[in-house]
Amino acid sequence: MDVDKNSVEITIPLMQTGTNLHFQNLTYQVRQRKEQKQLLKNISGTFRTGRLTAILGPSGAGKSTLLNVLSGFKTQGVSGNIIVNNEIIDRQRYRQLVAYTAQDVTLLPNITLRENLHYAADLKLAHEVSVAHKVKIVNDVIALLGLQKCAHNQSQLLSGGEKKRLSIGLELVSNPKIMFFDEPTSGLDSVSSYQVISYMKDLARQGRCVISVVHQPSSELLELFDDIYVVVDGRCMYQGSLDDLIATFAEAGFNCPPYYNRADFVLKIAAQYDTKCGEVEKLMVKSEKSITAAMNLGKPPKGIQPEFESSEFLVEGRGPQYPISWWNQFTTLTRRTTLGTVRNPSLMGLRFFGHVLFGLTIGFVFYNIGNDASKVLSNISLLIAFLMFIIFANAMTVILTFPMEMAVFVREHKSNYYSISAYYFSKLVADFPWMLAGVTGFQLIMYYLSGQLNETDRIIMFWGICALFGWLSQVYGLIAGCLFPIEVSPFIVPASIIPALLFSGFFIRYNELFDFFKPLTLVSYFRYGFEGLVQATYGHNRTELGCEEIFCYYRKTSKILEALHMEPNRYWTDVLGLGIWILFLHIVLYLSLRLRLRWNR
Repeated sequence: MDVDKNSVEITIPLMQTGTNLHFQNLTYQVRQRKEQKQLLKNISGTFRTGRLTAILGPSGAGKSTLLNVLSGFKTQGVSGNIIVNNEIIDRQRYRQLVAYTAQDVTLLPNITLRENLHYAADLKLAHEVSVAHKVKIVNDVIALLGLQKCAHNQSQLLSGGEKKRLSIGLELVSNPKIMFFDEPTSGLDSVSSYQVISYMKDLARQGRCVISVVHQPSSELLELFDDIYVVVDGRCMYQGSLDDLIATFAEAGFNCPPYYNRADFVLKIAAQYDTKCGEVEKLMVKSEKSITAAMNLGKPPKGIQPEFESSEFLVEGRGPQYPISWWNQFTTLTRRTTLGTVRNPSLMGLRFFGHVLFGLTIGFVFYNIGNDASKVLSNISLLIAFLMFIIFANAMTVILTFPMEMAVFVREHKSNYYSISAYYFSKLVADFPWMLAGVTGFQLIMYYLSGQLNETDRIIMFWGICALFGWLSQVYGLIAGCLFPIEVSPFIVPASIIPALLFSGFFIRYNELFDFFKPLTLVSYFRYGFEGLVQATYGHNRTELGCEEIFCYYRKTSKILEALHMEPNRYWTDVLGLGIWILFLHIVLYLSLRLRLRWNR
């Protein structure tokens, strides 16, 4: 890449020592329809420092699977040896040496390119690194990847090529020694593809070991690679330099026509493996023997043993797994989440606008009925409508945005950015004030317009139930967004809310239920929310209501509680019930995050 050295000085440090990666007899099995399918079959190979290696092969050959295993992103069902520089190295240290960029890297849409790099530097560089040094590293990465013109653009406004280069930069800030890329040119035009591979070539020349899966590269693109590694049916068919590729295949009886794309030629030969071609099998056996002989000659010691069926590649709490402390992870993630939330129109503008608009609407529809004994039933309907709006406004908003954040969380956690607990608490803390502000504004508007009793203690009691219910709703939405895809979660949340709503005590009174249904009222969070609002509105020794008619049956508040089959003075019981639900959902959310990571193992 041509860089104007008069305007910028790039100081991404060169690798002081080379890093060669060896892998021996890697196997990877997955269970499909109660059967074990072997995707990698005792595959071996070597990737050398300072050289850009292309992994080629037909679709379904195991290229991406090999990359996922070598990077540590796939751990279950893996066996074999991974060796770095002929030395024994523990798994934690190995993950710190490795950077992996998947085919489709999900980015937080409302964070700018430069901010993404700064947050990556804050999370991946040691706390001792000064702010000025981090700024210098970010500037150098931007210059190296040619991203100056779009440095202040939000991720959602970047082109495909700019997103690819940004994904490279996110890993480059920590100066890794081994870099894996899964089809970095996918979805790019020829010019952008050439630029991306050229940047990868520069990274290899700086002393790194750079490996990339490439799908049907052009002749011009193929020339940028130094070495080729061909995978067929989970086995290696060729490993060596690009210059020796045609000669090796010619020895096996496969001659490449003049002016023919060598990548297309290799893929055409690899496709013959399905026809049980004996020459292809001989070529694969010869390649495997050559790799084994080369490794035995070096006699590398036993290295990483990725027997991961019972443990993760990295285990939290074992030594300095993360570059910065838990508190620094938490504060950095909280700042980033808050910034993304503030810039998200659906989480901020629309949510606040929706709360205010619905508060005004429901307030005027139920205008000044709160102290009218003749309109008690309408006021009770207002309370249940209030709760329904809170849960839908807060839960549904979160589930439309959180699934995308989950992809970012999985990628960053597996790349050793931060711990699960740091992300978990940062997400709760960053979103909580905005939820509370929306619920508070909605409650105050509705409370005064509907003419509820203007007593400070009742307003606080009413607000307390609303805040707890909003808190519960938000965590409920986070769980749904974590466990279910965005296509399913908008259906799951309303469907799962309906049973709790039925046993709230509004649609059918508690004592009117069949005996086998009555215990379900004790686990209905809507019951505690609804009863808590009723207690705050009519309980705690409230005096008689006003009555504009000749006779009002519900003039005495005790009649209202009797009609709803509610015991007096149960407000704090309802607060406790909501508190237990909130605690339970927080535990479920944490377990859901761990489960989401396990699904991606």
